[in-house]
Amino acid sequence: MILEPVKPDVLAYRIIPAVHPQLARDLELQPHHRSIGLLTATIDDCLYASLDEGTKHAPVDVVYAKSFYAGSAHPSGPFSGEIIGIFGGPEPESVSSAMQAALRYLRDEAWFYSADASNGCTFFPHVIPRVGAYLAGLAGCPVGSPLAYLIAPPIEALLGLDAALKVADVDLKLFFPPPSETNFSGGLLVGELADVQAAAQAFQDTVLDLAARPHSLSPMPEVEQLAETFGRAARQDAKAAQLPYRLHGSGMPVADKPLGFTHLFSNHSLVPKTHPVIRLRGKFDMLQAMCLEAAVVARQQGCCSTAEALDEVLAFLRALLSAEVTTRPIPELHIAGLGAEELHRVSHDTTGYLGVGWVMPESHMGPVVSKLNLLRASCRDAEIAAQDAMAAADHVSRDDQRALLHGLNRLSNAIYVLVCREVAAG
Repeated sequence: MILEPVKPDVLAYRIIPAVHPQLARDLELQPHHRSIGLLTATIDDCLYASLDEGTKHAPVDVVYAKSFYAGSAHPSGPFSGEIIGIFGGPEPESVSSAMQAALRYLRDEAWFYSADASNGCTFFPHVIPRVGAYLAGLAGCPVGSPLAYLIAPPIEALLGLDAALKVADVDLKLFFPPPSETNFSGGLLVGELADVQAAAQAFQDTVLDLAARPHSLSPMPEVEQLAETFGRAARQDAKAAQLPYRLHGSGMPVADKPLGFTHLFSNHSLVPKTHPVIRLRGKFDMLQAMCLEAAVVARQQGCCSTAEALDEVLAFLRALLSAEVTTRPIPELHIAGLGAEELHRVSHDTTGYLGVGWVMPESHMGPVVSKLNLLRASCRDAEIAAQDAMAAADHVSRDDQRALLHGLNRLSNAIYVLVCREVAAG
């Protein structure tokens, strides 16, 4: 399918907390590169972009990154793939943070696209709104500059780069002449964000045109006219220049919503359905359903105070989801007349406050306790998903991220308090 994502696979990754001095010497590490992290993947350019992302999240350097000859179709082993990348940092914690950021980016942001229905021709029209230290060093541009990372097979890349340079005020900072180790070609282009996006769009349109009609001596008229639509004109009349959809993060415009993508907020913030924030919203949806079911069962069993408390839990979950989506302040937790910290204290001293010790739910305790326990366990699951999601949630402030995680943590305390209340009342 045309423009179907072609995603890389991560094959292996490990951290060496204290690299041996002889290996450090031959890897040409600096004295502060005491720890290194290694990872391999099936698509080299995706990993190069992801290594750059890692440098934004921790004080590390990309100390080694090389593509393997002939590509991932001819690996030297099951964990070789197409590339190996190595971070170097002062301690394992910094390297681990960079590795996690790179893995998230590789999973959620950096992938090739198919230019034809058979997936025989793939290309990388990737926009990085704020480049990190690694690619900035390669491109010779300031950290934080917008950058287009454009890669395709040789003829597609040359035609695409020419079109990209003609339609926007961008500079070709680094050219990858054909053939590369993997027989591709491309370049790194730098400019204002609107120009970088226009260049990437022209590159994409040119690659798609060649895939559709490879035997032609006539240039593609649409590409010749792109300068009237994109480039400098995009800053002057953005609404007229924009296609109906944009990918979140890169800002890449697309004519149709790609299969497997959904809205983070709007048509201009499409993300894959596997994006951590979308996963978290699914967890919130499931929590609300479980909470509603538990409240229904509590009312059926005559446990009205528990049902009322669960109504408060449901309202909190709905407000929490709404706050994340709309970027409004995260609501405070109040359940059964208790605030978040009071619920925390009670959950850690149920003997003193409720007259029951540590409760391990059993079947004889009845359906209400069973439903509450399932809801409590699901709260813990959502909290773990939230930890991952908040690392990728650039729309949520740091304070609100902490508030959301704190609220979910205290919510599991609240549900446990309700469990203990039911046991004490029984």
